[in-house]
Amino acid sequence: MWKPDPDNKLRGNGRFQGFCVDLLDEISKILQFNYTIKPVDDGKYGAPVGPKNEWNGMVGELIDKVRRNLRSRT
Repeated sequence: MWKPDPDNKLRGNGRFQGFCVDLLDEISKILQFNYTIKPVDDGKYGAPVGPKNEWNGMVGELIDKVRRNLRSRT
């Protein structure tokens, strides 16, 4: 969830708040990794669209990234 930011001063992960952000912070500390939260370009969660029922939104971005990673391993 976006943090209130009337002056538009927040940057990076500091723009977000909530349970999922807190959980991600704790997991990243335990497993020692860095992350960047990125809003999806089309602002949607994801739904199947078009004649091929391809996904848009964050689900579509995840599917596309997994497909690219799998292709690069073969």
